[in-house]
Amino acid sequence: MMTKTLLRLTLFSGLFFLASCSSSSLKSANSHESFKKRSDYRSGSEVYQNDKVYATANPSNTKIRVDLSDQRAQLLVGPEETVAIDTPVCTGRAGKRTPTGRYPITEKIVDKRSTIFGTTYYKGRRVHGGDRRKYRGPRDRYVGASLPYWMRMTGDGIGMHGSGSVHRSPSSSGCVRTPHEVIPKIYAKVKKGTPIIVVP
Repeated sequence: MMTKTLLRLTLFSGLFFLASCSSSSLKSANSHESFKKRSDYRSGSEVYQNDKVYATANPSNTKIRVDLSDQRAQLLVGPEETVAIDTPVCTGRAGKRTPTGRYPITEKIVDKRSTIFGTTYYKGRRVHGGDRRKYRGPRDRYVGASLPYWMRMTGDGIGMHGSGSVHRSPSSSGCVRTPHEVIPKIYAKVKKGTPIIVVP
């Protein structure tokens, strides 16, 4: 009888301890400052989202910040620039660096296709993949690479868009690649004219 009571008390204490750890962990997950202090902040693929802040975001009170050093982007809300989303991104590689500066979004297209990068076909066969300007052979069809939730930053083809290739180091041709599951959330809260600020 005593053993059963002791066992129940031990089990209850263990569950209480786990619940305490869980709620503490949940609390720190709601703090962007704590999230940024994670040891894998620059290397991991975790996405931070503050639902309460995100709910207050609208196309008139947001901006996007892209940090080239951290390879991360944040959706900022209001004059205090409170972080609603902090996501990994993949920016331009050496020789094709994403330019720093402030860029108003000049174009928004949900289902954009690249006019430069894609797949070239001839007589039903794939004859080239990548930069179409580098292929000089015969062709009869070109299919541009998908750039979902496209937000144009510059006049020479650099923008922010969804991608399944968000490496944790600069690897793009200049664009800001953003995970597919995150980009629609950002796209929904910005408009033409919303600034994208790229910092070194």
